Amino acid sequence: MSTQTSSIVYLVSGATRGIGLAFVSLLAERPNTIVFAGARDPATASDLQAVAAKHPDNVFVVELKACDQAGNTRAVEQIRQKTGRLDVVIANAAIANSLKLLVDETPEAMREHFDVNVVGTLVLFQAAYPLMKASPTRKFVVMGAKGGSITNGPEFGVLVNAYCCSKAAVHYMTKKLQLENEDFGAVDTDMLRYAQERDPRFGNAKGAAPEEVAASILQIVDNATRENAGGKFMDVSGAVNAW
Repeated sequence: MSTQTSSIVYLVSGATRGIGLAFVSLLAERPNTIVFAGARDPATASDLQAVAAKHPDNVFVVELKACDQAGNTRAVEQIRQKTGRLDVVIANAAIANSLKLLVDETPEAMREHFDVNVVGTLVLFQAAYPLMKASPTRKFVVMGAKGGSITNGPEFGVLVNAYCCSKAAVHYMTKKLQLENEDFGAVDTDMLRYAQERDPRFGNAKGAAPEEVAASILQIVDNATRENAGGKFMDVSGAVNAW
């Protein structure tokens, strides 16, 4: 079936916890909003399922695994069948599970980070793009990281090198997607600040709760146009960062 023309349809990947779950929870409270929440294993995503149970009319959990082309295509097809459209994708799924100097980093860890963070984001875009093209308000939002900035990232000093290298590639890809698709808007937002503030491995600074960060990012997404945000690397305050 098709949604009302006033509804905005979102797809959020990596929605089982943290910032992804916060996105879904906040969007679920909005009127005329439908949210498809991606989870690697919906059966074990208890917190996400609780949100869906609370909002049975506008929150739907779909299986979504990074790099799984067939699975991503199936998820988008589910969206097409249920709503007939897809307006905003928030590519939130990512990993950061290695804390080593580059001289000690393993090829396996680097490949895993690039597979999930880079290839996974591309696969999601490729799957969603055909359906999103029909939306006049289409936006593809990518979670970037200041640690992946070539200009400033290496100075952060945190040992998430595999993650930061992969995010540098994500930044390039986001900018390139913007340039290759003139009718499309791709926005890159910084998440390393959130990681630094919330993860004790990155220091002892007290940071904002996931809901606060998600609310700030959603405000940017709500107001984003191709002209003011497309192909730009923005932080949670709306400032534009150096690539």
